Amino acid sequence: MTVSAVIPTYNRKAYIRRAIDSALAQTVPVDEVIVIDDGSTDGTAEALDVWYGSQVKVVRQKNTGVSGARVRGIQEARGEWIAFLDSDDEWMPERNRELLAAAARVPKDVAWIFGDLQFVTDEGSDITLFNEYELSVTECPLVFSDSLSVQYPFQFCMLQGSFIRRNVLLELECFSAGLTSDDDLLTGFQIACRYRFAAIPTVVGKYFRTSDLEASSVVVNGNRAPDYFRSRMMAFAQVIETGRRRPWHQYYAAEVRGLCQMLASRGQSVRRLALQQFRFGGVSAKGIAFLCAAMAGGKGIQMWNAIAEFHRERIRREPPRVTTKNRHRAYFQSLAEKNHISGAS
Repeated sequence: MTVSAVIPTYNRKAYIRRAIDSALAQTVPVDEVIVIDDGSTDGTAEALDVWYGSQVKVVRQKNTGVSGARVRGIQEARGEWIAFLDSDDEWMPERNRELLAAAARVPKDVAWIFGDLQFVTDEGSDITLFNEYELSVTECPLVFSDSLSVQYPFQFCMLQGSFIRRNVLLELECFSAGLTSDDDLLTGFQIACRYRFAAIPTVVGKYFRTSDLEASSVVVNGNRAPDYFRSRMMAFAQVIETGRRRPWHQYYAAEVRGLCQMLASRGQSVRRLALQQFRFGGVSAKGIAFLCAAMAGGKGIQMWNAIAEFHRERIRREPPRVTTKNRHRAYFQSLAEKNHISGAS
């Protein structure tokens, strides 16, 4: 089995050595390390040539966004398995060995294998993904009977902790939807609708969410962009089209409402978009009320938001104590609060 490490980057010269060094330091080496320099203007590509020479294949292209960089990386790769790594994150030394061992034991219809990740924040690094969101992996590897169980309500198969079959990524044309963020979420659903997933209990990498990265973080900025909702609409539609209508049609409708709220806050008309709530059925009192608000224009949406904010404020009056265990979860929830938008409202 062969493995290609694919590292998309854009203006991360100050951080990318951490990522590449960890890929090159694997106890069982990957077969190639490919960096897709997505139009960096900070001298990233030139620095990589000096630092690594022929150890790393650097592919330069005009800026297309992270989706375009990932597509290019898949095209350039020659490995059977693609191992994505964000240019500000880090792999554990045993990552490749552990995931290769799992890959040798899983059935052919397992297209995605993932491990645990250690969160690194300004407060420290004592939290892991599986612990924070309570995923129990009791076997190594554990093959899930329902791939969607690790996609929603939380997506455990984060790219930097995963192996993905290259031929499946090509077959399903993953990362080609033109999204500027949350393309990994859509890809997870695309593959989950057709293939199985497996997990190992090992911590295979470090996921950095420190404040110095916030300004350029796709996670942070993606939560403030329409593609946050569009990606989920497309993902849930994929599930519904396989015949699993309930409760996914309700989730789809909630994301339509979230997108409407975001676009309306920017002065755009959402009357036609609001009708998409009912694309897959799921007519509800909430959906009809929201449609009426949307038909009333911007003032109607403003009133809807005010009522929703009043409801959220009642819930926030007695906020739960943020413990070490739920600190990272609170971080992601705070991103949504910055938008003052909730798709479920």
